[in-house]
Amino acid sequence: MSKSKRIVLAGMPLVAGLAFALVMALVHASAPIAEAKGGCKPGKPCVCSGVGACSHTCAGVGCSFECSGVGACNFSCPKGKCTANSTAVGSVTLSCPGNGCKMTCSGTGSCTLTGCKKDCSVECSGTGSCSNDCKDKSCR
Repeated sequence: MSKSKRIVLAGMPLVAGLAFALVMALVHASAPIAEAKGGCKPGKPCVCSGVGACSHTCAGVGCSFECSGVGACNFSCPKGKCTANSTAVGSVTLSCPGNGCKMTCSGTGSCTLTGCKKDCSVECSGTGSCSNDCKDKSCR
């Protein structure tokens, strides 16, 4: 291989790295910040998208949570019967002391259902790990 071809090939990782850094900077600059915090009401979806951490708490029974961003999503369902759907890159946690919650995870981040004593399930089809700390036979 000639010296000029070796120099061009040697510079390729640098060019690829710079291109990747530029793309990530543009994505970060154009993505909304997902720092939402607040109460959710049943019948109206609570959505976390964008970059950064996001937290929501259900103010009743049966809220619907969605996480599609890059960063952690933390949902709380004190009165139960909530659903959480994740296509996210970051981790997602649903706390469900009110029981009867369901998580569906198809993203690359981890999904964790905590605090539930019965009728809670996690369906995991993404590449991230999924866990449910409910020990009752009604949970899966």
